[in-house]
Amino acid sequence: MAQGQSFNSPYSTFGLGDLTFKGFGRNMAMGGISLGVRNSQSIDFSNPASYTIRDSLSLVVDIGLAGKVSRISSNKGENTPFDINFSHLAFSFLLAKKISFAAGVIPYSLSNYNFIYTVDENDENYNPEVGKLDYLFKGEGGLSQVFFGLGFEITKNLSLGINAEYIFGNIQRVQTVTLLDNIYAYHPKIEVQQIVGGFTFNTGLQYTAHLKEDLELIIGGTYAMKNNIKQQTELLASNILFNSSGGQAVDTLNSFTTGKEKKLFPSSYGVGFTINKANKIIFGFDYKRTNWSDSEIMSLDSLQNSQSFLIGGEFTPNPRELKAYLPRVHFRAGAYYTNSFLKINDYRVNDFGITFGVGLPIGFSRSSFNIAFDYGKRGTKNDNLILENHGSILFSLTLYDFWFMKRKFD
Repeated sequence: MAQGQSFNSPYSTFGLGDLTFKGFGRNMAMGGISLGVRNSQSIDFSNPASYTIRDSLSLVVDIGLAGKVSRISSNKGENTPFDINFSHLAFSFLLAKKISFAAGVIPYSLSNYNFIYTVDENDENYNPEVGKLDYLFKGEGGLSQVFFGLGFEITKNLSLGINAEYIFGNIQRVQTVTLLDNIYAYHPKIEVQQIVGGFTFNTGLQYTAHLKEDLELIIGGTYAMKNNIKQQTELLASNILFNSSGGQAVDTLNSFTTGKEKKLFPSSYGVGFTINKANKIIFGFDYKRTNWSDSEIMSLDSLQNSQSFLIGGEFTPNPRELKAYLPRVHFRAGAYYTNSFLKINDYRVNDFGITFGVGLPIGFSRSSFNIAFDYGKRGTKNDNLILENHGSILFSLTLYDFWFMKRKFD
């Protein structure tokens, strides 16, 4: 029988971990769309061409905190883990005439699980000569991403941009086997730590077509080339022997540390658009694809190329209201569908969900407090797999200030 608990997601046991970051509060509430989004009061890091929307004297800062709760279900039972983490920090400003800058730190992946599989008399894999067994699987860590980007205004309607993204971090995985009927026997244990660090580059383009006086169409696209980033692996395989006093002896079977090896990181691209009517109604769609089958990072193999379909929008009753508060609140909603890079027992693990949220103006300034909700489902309980119903909430603060003007008069 199987039992135990899992934090974050059982699917974070594979590859780089859980890749579910859907952007800052505004983007996440709109299904994660970002490639065709342009807004002077927010930062859309996924497409660096959007940075050129910055006002000449303004500084925009975005910081967030995210929480996640999941219901993990299988044919053996279910658990409801909860996790909360720092989400992101970013800022952007105009660097020079027609050149804007942005930088920040965001999560790239998260691996955080801890579960036990117990084999006893009721399990088909039970062997009376061996007795009861506990298989422990534990992992923690993840990768972060620091980005530095420039946006260039080529013409009044056309912008280009580039992000240099440094991906770094480490993931530790532990597997142990405990012989429950003979705790003083040797118990195998394998510990693996993989450390990653290296640059990738993402280029972007946006074109704005003015359809009417108060209606515009923004078309965007991004492309990231294959890149080599460095990976180091540390492995320790040992036998653990417990004694009657509660101590333990360790018999090392194998131990090694590789050098920093160059590994191929996958290419990716995306296209999207938004329709903007006087900043009152915004509607958009994105398509994104990552070619994971080309990747060599963390010795990944048999991975599928992933693709995502994102749709969302925003409604602001009256963005120019000068007195009442409610007409200036931004109401957002969206949906997404992702074919992930995972294929387990010939089953493709897909993720789909809905999102919604609000942007609450802070007084009569251009700053806002954003709340975004995401409810989704991935996996299945068929064929001894796992169904995950997951819900996330993101709190983010977007600060908009005429920072440079204040410094000039100070």
